[in-house]
Amino acid sequence: MKRFLEDDLVRWKDDPGRKPLILKGLRQCGKTYLLREFGSRHFNDTAYFNFEGNKRLAAVFEPDLDTDRIVSELSAIHGRTITPDTLVIFDEVQFCYAALTSLKYFCENAPQYHIACAGSLLGLKLSRTRRGDDILSFPVGKVDFLKLRPMCFGEYVLARDGEAMFRVLADTLPYEPLPESAMMRLDTLLTEFICVGGMPEAVHAWISTGSMEAVDRIHRNILASYENDLAKHSGESFGKISRVWASVAEQVAEDGDRFRLKEAGGNTSTLSGAISWLIGADLIRRVWEVNDDRSPPNPRGGIYYKLYFNDVGLLRSKTGMSWDAVRTNDARTSKLIGALTENFALQELDYALDRDGHELCFWKNGKGRAEVDFIADIGSSNIPIEVKSGDFGRIMGLETYCGRYSPGLTVVASRRNVRSPEGSRWMMLPLCLLWRFSDYAQAYDASTREH
Repeated sequence: MKRFLEDDLVRWKDDPGRKPLILKGLRQCGKTYLLREFGSRHFNDTAYFNFEGNKRLAAVFEPDLDTDRIVSELSAIHGRTITPDTLVIFDEVQFCYAALTSLKYFCENAPQYHIACAGSLLGLKLSRTRRGDDILSFPVGKVDFLKLRPMCFGEYVLARDGEAMFRVLADTLPYEPLPESAMMRLDTLLTEFICVGGMPEAVHAWISTGSMEAVDRIHRNILASYENDLAKHSGESFGKISRVWASVAEQVAEDGDRFRLKEAGGNTSTLSGAISWLIGADLIRRVWEVNDDRSPPNPRGGIYYKLYFNDVGLLRSKTGMSWDAVRTNDARTSKLIGALTENFALQELDYALDRDGHELCFWKNGKGRAEVDFIADIGSSNIPIEVKSGDFGRIMGLETYCGRYSPGLTVVASRRNVRSPEGSRWMMLPLCLLWRFSDYAQAYDASTREH
């Protein structure tokens, strides 16, 4: 399955100022697969080294961090001479902090080598930083970063239906409607994606078998592996982190409202570290509340935020929502489907805006009676985005926001086709196009400069 980040990897390869690369992302989102595919397509050879449980490999970095010696010993392990035409992959690099530190010396002393590292943020943030009496420092400023997220809807469509349907999504110019002949199929694919999510193994299982039971089994295994990681790496904080992790899904299933710390068994002072840990591990996303239209947004802080999963399919499985319930979308399940759709929208916006570490916001008025799902700050403008999972009439929260601040562009993301009446600042944008949100924002920004 093609991952769009491969194009960024090619640009990294061809960049004369290239540094060793760290490919970030949550566990099991396809980092290793992508790097190995990238190596097979764009290099004469790929030297793959996995540090998890590999003491012999870790020992290569123990005597010193001399790059010539390291390359020589790695060549012996690989069985072929490592050259500048070899892609060197350090997988699970968090298990050998000395290897991570060595990237500084490869950057300074041996920049001709192409070195790409993969490892979960969970491990990278918690790895030991000491070897005996020698402090091993993170190579700040000596590495390039890319982030791999779960598959976006565009990648899913390409994998599921092939190039022709994907081109319908990718080639439609901003503000042009999608062909009505494609809308019904895209709506079906969207429903599938909300259930399957973007974890590559789950997507592959669905495409190859058509069995949602197989997808659910993979989701359960992934969730179990995350929970094992929590137990393995969180130490004394495991209980708090585990409660927050479980409570995120429970609270989304209830109403998708502001995260309530009390229901997670604590308060700001006792659970803020656990929440930060889960965010740093890339397992959840936080969206802060704002009460004004400042640019950049001015988060209210404290306890005023929502928490989301980083993959809608995992969230659907964690809540116990069935495939049949999502497909029928009756009154009994509409609230949860709305919450899943909102999580999907955040996932797509996160991909489109590509702001690692940048937390989006949602808006509430002072009395808390009006709300807008997301505020995207683009340049010096704030774009309010309301997400709708089904039919809708007036959108009171968005109307309140627009009446107060008069934003240049207002977006309603729903299952309806693109619609932006002439002279109107409101735009209907299909949920299936949110992965291209930056294209629409840039088109709006260009049109405002022209006028």
